[in-house]
Amino acid sequence: MYYITINHKSSTPLYAQLKASITNAINTGILKSGDKVPTEEELCERFEISRPVIRQAYSELTSEGILNRVKGIGTFIREKEIQSHFFQTISTYEEDIKRVNLIPSVKILQKEIITSTEKFQTLLNIPLGVEIVHIRFLYLGNGIPFCLVDSYVPLALFPNLLDKPLENTPLYHLFESDYNKTIVQAIRTVDAILVSDKEASILKVTKGSAIHEVKTIATDQNETILEYSRACYPGERNAFDVIIYRQQP
Repeated sequence: MYYITINHKSSTPLYAQLKASITNAINTGILKSGDKVPTEEELCERFEISRPVIRQAYSELTSEGILNRVKGIGTFIREKEIQSHFFQTISTYEEDIKRVNLIPSVKILQKEIITSTEKFQTLLNIPLGVEIVHIRFLYLGNGIPFCLVDSYVPLALFPNLLDKPLENTPLYHLFESDYNKTIVQAIRTVDAILVSDKEASILKVTKGSAIHEVKTIATDQNETILEYSRACYPGERNAFDVIIYRQQP
């Protein structure tokens, strides 16, 4: 708590001093995204200030998107929100993460061959019983979960895909370099849903919190469906930029 300065003789309200101390610590890099800030008890004891003072400071910082209070756990520096161009351009998840000056990394949580059901018959436009490659990716920025993605592609179009360097090469780059297939169009739908307990654990978010669920059908220049994917973005860490144009008469 060395970064907090409270002067009882100052004309500046105590809550404003506390708020300024935390803001300054963030701006100077002393406090980073995900760091826990002191509890009310700790601040009361150390600086002889009242709980209402602390609550006012923390409440304002929370309203400004600087702090995130998790019931029963504590109060934390809110993680940096990623402005994604997901609805503007066809880009890789790694490129979206780099765009906001974070270091991307990826973990392969699951990879398998499954058989198409009626669901995938429609989504991928393939017959029943056809083999599909399923890969579950966890994309991170500076070690913080950015999104969880389940990707499904027809095995016939991408043989031996599971043997490729999936953790070192973006999936869409592999499509182009190893299979000569380029995604030129992506149809996306987005919903706000409550995260499942399992996905909350993977994404390191509070159980039952809101996430963005983005479903994508990606096609090539011949309108052949190359991939169906479902991506889960923590709502508190991500925002999407969308550009729309007025249609000319």
